[in-house]
Amino acid sequence: MPIVLYLGMMRNSMRRVRKDKRTGVPVKYLSGTGGTTRRQLASITKRISNLYKAGKPIPQSLINRRIQLGKKT
Repeated sequence: MPIVLYLGMMRNSMRRVRKDKRTGVPVKYLSGTGGTTRRQLASITKRISNLYKAGKPIPQSLINRRIQLGKKT
């Protein structure tokens, strides 16, 4: 089997990550939450992601809010 074909098969076998229908955020980061909390957590996760990708510092308040929303009550 040629190497090129083998690498092509490997590339196609990668699994996609399940994402939330409403927000587009991977479900992994929203587990254990629902309703308004889930929407807020998704919004903050997106904000943190965009700041990180832009190379900007992430405020500690955003990190704390994300932790607070993700905690089980």
